[in-house]
Formats: sequence, structure tokens, C-alpha cells
Amino acid sequence: MSERTDKPLQPDSNHEGLENDRVFLLDTHRTWKRTQPTRLTNPGFPDKQQTREGSIPSPHDYFQVDRRGADFRQQDLRNANFQEAYLPGADFEGADLRGANFHSANLRSARFHRSQLAWANFSQADLIWADFRQAELRGTVFHHTTLRGATFVGAQARGTDFSATDCSCADFSEADLSEADFQQANLHGAAFLNATIDMANFQESQGLERETTTQDPPSSDDSLFS
Repeated sequence: MSERTDKPLQPDSNHEGLENDRVFLLDTHRTWKRTQPTRLTNPGFPDKQQTREGSIPSPHDYFQVDRRGADFRQQDLRNANFQEAYLPGADFEGADLRGANFHSANLRSARFHRSQLAWANFSQADLIWADFRQAELRGTVFHHTTLRGATFVGAQARGTDFSATDCSCADFSEADLSEADFQQANLHGAAFLNATIDMANFQESQGLERETTTQDPPSSDDSLFS
């Protein structure tokens, strides 16, 4: 009877090849998934359906976005970032922009009619001919902003910071400017007809023309301006 010699088991080359192919395919799939774009293809201007689904991060980021005449009407943009954005002629009518940041943005002729702008920051922005009629501007910051020819008719601007701004030819008629700060502002040609200016600060401002009367001059800055 011949003696049987036990041989060591050899690896199944077919099985090993299949396993290597499976690992390769899984790795390729993972790499493909990482390179796919997210659902939001244009984060600067989300559509209404995407916003309702909550796919837009908060706060909305429009940093340095470039869109002339953009339409933001009635949108919820609380705490949005528009820093250094180029948005001349943009329409924000009725939008909620409380706490939004417009620092150094170009907003020439932009419309903020009836918008909510409490505590928003417009410092160093270009707002020539901008429309803030009946806007809510409590605590809004316009420090070092260009507001030539802008209109604030009927705006609620209690405690608003207009310090060191260029407000030449701006219209503040019928606005509530109580406790507003116009220190060092340029007010040449600005209109304050029927505006409320109780406790407003006009120290070192330029261009104010007080109406002359036969009565004793008032002791505070709540006098009438032409």
C-alpha cells in the first residue's frame, strides 16, 4: 500500500481575485461619492423650494456675491452675510434682514421698502439713492456709509447709528430718529420735515440749517430742520 503524502492547501486564486475586485469597486464608489456636487448648485441664490426644505445653512452666506438687480423680496434672511457683495439695484422689499451684515457692500439704488433691518450692519457700504421708506431700522449701523440721496421717509430709525456718514440730500421726512446718532455726519441738503429727533445726537455734523423763529432758541437738538 502506497504511503499518502499530505500536501498543504493552496489558496483559491479565483476567490482571491474576486475579493480584490470587490475592494477595488468599493473604493472607487467612495471616491465617486466624495466628488459629487451637493444639492445646492447655487448657494448664493437658493430657490424657494430649497429654502423651505431647510437645505440652506443658517446664516445665509452671500459673501462677495455679484448679482445686479437681484430679487430678495419677502425672504427670510436673518443674520445673512452680504459682506462686500455687489448688488446695485437689488430689491429687498419686505425682507426680514434683522442682524444681516452688509459691511462694504455695493447697494446703490437698492430697495429696502418696508424691510426689517433692526441691528443690521451697513458700515462702509455704498447706499447712494437707496430706498429705506418705512423700513424698521432700530439699532441699525450705517457708520462711515455713503447715503447720498437715500430716502428714509417714514422709517423707524430709533437709536440708529448714522455717525460719520455722507447723508447729503437724503430725505428723513416723517422718520422716527429718536436717539439716533448723526455725529460728524454730512447733512448738506438733507430733509427732516416732520421727523422725530428727540435726543438725537448732531454734534460736529455739517450742513444743518435751523429754522429761525422769534421765540427763544431751544436748548436741545430737537429743534426743527429745514
